[in-house]
Amino acid sequence: MTWYERRQLRRIERWFESTDPALASVLAGSDPTVPATRRAPARVWSALAGITLVVGGPAVHLPLAFVGCLLLMTAACLHVTRT
Repeated sequence: MTWYERRQLRRIERWFESTDPALASVLAGSDPTVPATRRAPARVWSALAGITLVVGGPAVHLPLAFVGCLLLMTAACLHVTRT
């Protein structure tokens, strides 16, 4: 990026911060609505529920294994994005 582009980008960022701080924080990567400490249990519980359904689901009803796979994929996405 050129010097002029960096300067323009900083100017746009400051404009966002002054006009809409919530949008600026979302664009910066920090979501003020959900604290990060409340997201970690969601990742853990979705992973544990997914493993349980993948392992024990077919014993009860076969589509539960598919639901378990979906939960495991959700947990993986949450873990990778750390949202």
